[in-house]
Amino acid sequence: MSNIKFDIFDSDSTLLNPFGAFAEEAHTVKVRKDPLLGDISVYNPRLKDKVRFFFDDCDPGLIEKMVADSAKTCIFCPDRFEKNTPQYPSRLLPEGRVRVGEAVLFPNLFPISKYHSVIILTKSHFLKLSEFGPEIIENGLKASQKFVKLVYKTDPSELFVAVNANYLFPAGATLVHPHLQMLVSPIAYSYHERLIQACRSYYHDNSSVYHLDLIQEEKHIGSRYVAQTGGWHWLTAFSPMGNNEVIAIHEGESDFGLLGDTDLVALADGISRVLAFYESLSHLSFNYSILSVRKSSSERGFRCLLKMITRQNLYPNYRNDDYFLQKLLHSELMINLPEELASGLSPFFRRIPF
Repeated sequence: MSNIKFDIFDSDSTLLNPFGAFAEEAHTVKVRKDPLLGDISVYNPRLKDKVRFFFDDCDPGLIEKMVADSAKTCIFCPDRFEKNTPQYPSRLLPEGRVRVGEAVLFPNLFPISKYHSVIILTKSHFLKLSEFGPEIIENGLKASQKFVKLVYKTDPSELFVAVNANYLFPAGATLVHPHLQMLVSPIAYSYHERLIQACRSYYHDNSSVYHLDLIQEEKHIGSRYVAQTGGWHWLTAFSPMGNNEVIAIHEGESDFGLLGDTDLVALADGISRVLAFYESLSHLSFNYSILSVRKSSSERGFRCLLKMITRQNLYPNYRNDDYFLQKLLHSELMINLPEELASGLSPFFRRIPF
């Protein structure tokens, strides 16, 4: 048995509801603590009935206008990106850009890391979530890994990789066109560093890898474990750091640069399935991050990890889904319980070809 604990605390609240003739109304707030980092997520079951207050459906007319207007000047579209996107110096990358299928990788015009790449995923300017097929994602991941391997050969100081997706404006994207952003850095960014440190401490204290223990615990419990694709295990987060969080853990590798082709295919396939599931929940905007530690850093307690969340939908005068709770208190509001999320996601992982 591992030392992983899934702590839930109940807190009762009472109010007089003006929409019910000021009758007394009881609320039970459930607080969850992440087993590794101690981060807090909160859940009020009554929010299920008021979900539109937080996440209204997308406005089809608004989306149609957004896509049409943004396509007119999109520098990621095929007829513009050659002249309007930068290239890497030939001493680093002779071709200037990395191409795999329709995916194209190039440097960010405004980098926030020593190596900050953008990866256009497809020629299509806009995709519904169910249209992010495995091959589209796979090509982007393979282009990303090709560049990581190149950096590894030329710069031994680069230890940390984060492959990230921001889809549409509520997720922080500045362009509609589907793309990734990858950071390769000698310094792990805040959450990545906290995760590494916590995994290191767990390994020191328990002589075992936290995420491997987590996989076994979640398999035993059953309510949040979803499926396995190749070396990846898919589950929903007990105490999520964003709405509808899904996690994938690689059982053997910590380094994105060392994943095999079958690992990237299986990861892309799983991401595609999760995005199709998100669409079934009426979501359109999302983020995900793949977090990695270079093998040479000797971080034996870490495993390559994917974290995916949904973001606010697009409708007139929408509000951002991050407020003081997330940005300043570093805690998260749950709309859907992880156990319910896993139950709904599981059918999307049936008939896995791995």
